[in-house]
Amino acid sequence: MEDFLIVVAILAFAGFAIFTWVWRFQRSDSLLRQWADQNGFRIISQEYRSVFTGPFFWTTSKGQTVYYVVVKDSDGNTRGGWVRCGGWFFGLLSDNVDVSWEY
Repeated sequence: MEDFLIVVAILAFAGFAIFTWVWRFQRSDSLLRQWADQNGFRIISQEYRSVFTGPFFWTTSKGQTVYYVVVKDSDGNTRGGWVRCGGWFFGLLSDNVDVSWEY
């Protein structure tokens, strides 16, 4: 019986870890899409950045995600920059999106 409970606990932990990992990237993608729609951009490419987070390196919490994006605006101009999703304290539970343009 004790072995069964250990296996159940391990499976529950693994299931929770997978769920939170999937939710994290779905939520980030949702925030990116909302931000792009609200600003009239079409996302050409997006790359998740976990270590090199550009201008957000010193100011990003573990609950936030950072992407390098290339977008096209309504006039057809292409822009590239860094987008941080989530707030510093509440992470991805927040709707905050910050951007720092490179070009």
